[in-house]
Amino acid sequence: MTITHVQFLTLPVADHARARDFYVGKLGFEALVDRRTPEGGHFVMVAPQGAQTGLVLTDQQVTGIEAGPRHFQLQTTDLDADVAALRAAGVEVAEPEDRPWGRATSFHDVDGHGVGLLEASDFGNWPR
Repeated sequence: MTITHVQFLTLPVADHARARDFYVGKLGFEALVDRRTPEGGHFVMVAPQGAQTGLVLTDQQVTGIEAGPRHFQLQTTDLDADVAALRAAGVEVAEPEDRPWGRATSFHDVDGHGVGLLEASDFGNWPR
């Protein structure tokens, strides 16, 4: 097999613009794609700067994916700085906790999806 990475994960959202603004404006992601589809839907993809994997913010009308909260985790090199930046941007972030795999916290996006944020220890730096 010649698979190299996960291209994107799909998150159902209620409002594409609001979700895009959260990920781009509050998390600092890049807006990679933002266009209408021939079927009348809206395709929006965002990703952390330089990442290989993006998040497609979509609605059930286009994909048939049922709405409801999902969970995913992001990795950081400076948890405290990111927590401070998120809080300054108005995001409610849980207090960081020490875990065997690193320091971690979590928050929710505008559609209720759980987002974990991890500053990994050596144990938490799984192979890519």
